[in-house]
Amino acid sequence: MKLLASALIAFVVSILLLVVVRPLAVRLGFVDRPGGRKNHDGIVPVYGGLSKFSGVMVASWAYGPFGAHGHVLLFASAFVVLLGLFDDRLDIPPRLRFIAQGCAAAALMYGTRFTLPDLGHLFGTAHGPVPLDVLSLPFTLLACVALINAFNMLDGLDGLAAGVALAAFLGVAGMGLLRPAPVSLLIACCMVGALAAFLLFNMPERFNRAVRVFMGDAGSTLLGFVLAGVGLTLVQTDRADVPPVLVLWLMPLPIFELFDSTWRRLRAGHSITAADAGHFHHRLTRAGYSVRKVFYLYLALSGAGAGIAVLALQWGAPEPLMAVAFVGAFVGWIAFVRRAVVVGAAAGGTTR
Repeated sequence: MKLLASALIAFVVSILLLVVVRPLAVRLGFVDRPGGRKNHDGIVPVYGGLSKFSGVMVASWAYGPFGAHGHVLLFASAFVVLLGLFDDRLDIPPRLRFIAQGCAAAALMYGTRFTLPDLGHLFGTAHGPVPLDVLSLPFTLLACVALINAFNMLDGLDGLAAGVALAAFLGVAGMGLLRPAPVSLLIACCMVGALAAFLLFNMPERFNRAVRVFMGDAGSTLLGFVLAGVGLTLVQTDRADVPPVLVLWLMPLPIFELFDSTWRRLRAGHSITAADAGHFHHRLTRAGYSVRKVFYLYLALSGAGAGIAVLALQWGAPEPLMAVAFVGAFVGWIAFVRRAVVVGAAAGGTTR
């Protein structure tokens, strides 16, 4: 009952802010205008990230205290949201943004004393976990910053990042019910409520066109950072002890996007921070898939990934099998997108 109440509070607070703050956001210039890679219609307010975070903060504090690491995650998240708001308004240079995100991740690691100790039993339990040793600290820092930007890359179509994150947090909640992870469970429930509220204003449906809101960098980076924080908590061996490979299954599409975009830019000789329109969702829309269809495709696949993660945890699926299956899913997704592009080009890019 407590968890449902926390989700409901986050939902209500987020809804109220999404309605009340809209005129102020427009007046202060927190809006997104069409042009360049942005092909939406009209000026759209960008304050969804702040509304989500406020809903989560109110809901989580209403049911606190929930441990020092929970408070550290929320306060570090506040910095990420503030950074995103500045980026939405002033367009911070990528290098400075990465440094600031790294500082937030370092603060999270320092405040919680959590790092990724190993990669799990990727070669079977007989061989023991794959240790990171001295690489644990830099690997954890890099993983946190990478996940922040993976969700930022995903935020290119209505509802996409929020829908994928909703599925991931539902998966976190499922894991929190199976293992002793009360803080991750509570934060996940709060995020589910806040994301459900935001999607009412952002999912690609006709009923919300007049009140559409974007989450902006403040929202997309918040999603990646909070998922990194709860994921880091879940893999601690003295807590939930969730195999790291199962955390990947909670959010496969952002991770696929991260690896593909990084490789594509390096291969082309471009900076990995350079914005482009080569993401999977861009390719699918150019191939003729409607924004609505891409949204529901991503939502379904993300839900399936999170469901697989929870079931694998419950059944104790072998980690090597889950790692190989994840790589196979990545290859399958690449093949699907490439085929969609080929078929779309042959059909002249008609909307599906």
